[in-house]
Amino acid sequence: MIGPYCSRNGVLVPALEAVIPVDDIHFAYGFGVYETLKVRNRILYFPEHHEERLFHSARIIGLEHPWRTGAVTGFTRDLVRANGTVNANIKVLLIGGDGPGEARLFIMALNPLYPDRKGYRDGGVAVIRPGERPFPQAKTLSMLISTRAFREARAAGAYDAVLRNREGFLTEGTRTNLFFTDGKTIYSPPEETILSGVTRRTIAETLAEVGMPLEERPLREEEIPRYAGFFLSSTSTKILPLRRLGSHEMEIPHVIRHLMALYDRYLERYAAGQEPLF
Repeated sequence: MIGPYCSRNGVLVPALEAVIPVDDIHFAYGFGVYETLKVRNRILYFPEHHEERLFHSARIIGLEHPWRTGAVTGFTRDLVRANGTVNANIKVLLIGGDGPGEARLFIMALNPLYPDRKGYRDGGVAVIRPGERPFPQAKTLSMLISTRAFREARAAGAYDAVLRNREGFLTEGTRTNLFFTDGKTIYSPPEETILSGVTRRTIAETLAEVGMPLEERPLREEEIPRYAGFFLSSTSTKILPLRRLGSHEMEIPHVIRHLMALYDRYLERYAAGQEPLF
């Protein structure tokens, strides 16, 4: 963690006091959900979207809690101000209990992540690994499948691993959403099979602004050569074009370069409409 404070159930406490007992069975067994936000130049990006998805994830796994709409966003802003956070990633953990009164909410600032800028210029690499999460639309603490695949990706020098489910469809990265294009239309795997990221949502808004279609379409590994290009997205990644997916080499088509520029402008407009938190 960075900064002197962590938020615990909405109360600012010294970071060293924000602890979870080793015998906490709810945490140990992964009965929790989380979100990762970003602060850049004192601007907190899309906190309401992240809060909405946090609560949605909690409902999917039956995690009851006492917090209402706006609470997590408010607690996060309080933490950023108290820590004087200029640039950071913000991790929100909502851990369940035996009832809503026993749920715990931790919010902390972590070192920001910046992908290698060469990846945006030359394209990144993603491996393909078998796996699917038990609740695809929930961002839960049950991360073993994703963690193993991500470690294998990094050992292979790749940015991320794209998961292939038991039906043979490519779904998502371990920390990213997957997109592909035929050169005109942008496609994404069906939403019911993936965790729909906040960046995926805002990319869709960017495309809608310029009348570019975003369609959902399943994708098998053997279909990769049919498409003109691929990219990954996430809060920290933004849009990362790929030069290799699995064993398939690919070019970065103009439509992806164009979308990268459009999305950067979208983020700039968002930041310009926000007040710095301190």
